[in-house]
Amino acid sequence: MPDKIVHIHQAHVDKAWSDGASNLAEACKWASREVTPDQLKMMLARGERQLLALESEGQKVAWAAVQVQQLPNIRILYVYSIYAPGSTSPEAFALLKDLARSEGCTTIRGACSEQVARLWERKLQAKRLYTTMEIEL
Repeated sequence: MPDKIVHIHQAHVDKAWSDGASNLAEACKWASREVTPDQLKMMLARGERQLLALESEGQKVAWAAVQVQQLPNIRILYVYSIYAPGSTSPEAFALLKDLARSEGCTTIRGACSEQVARLWERKLQAKRLYTTMEIEL
């Protein structure tokens, strides 16, 4: 289980990508129309999103691309992409909650597949706010 979150500075995204952050490409697969892995890497390197590594005993076991968003009535930590096989535990999300609180956020949000939504509901007591639907034109 992860025991620490490490912020990866945007200047070090390329090195982190070769150290395992490239696994975020897996998280991009279901949202490939929104962002490709190369585009995500570019956004991280530009500082448009923050790259996080979750560590367990000094080893990076998970990666996340996040952004703090200040909406008119709420400040949120938005999780855009996460790669954490076997690490999406309550302990991992406790670390994300601590990070969110330290950034002045009162909630964590993220779009996810139906399968992940059910997992978050069951394991993390997440609640659905709304579902995004799409009509092709």
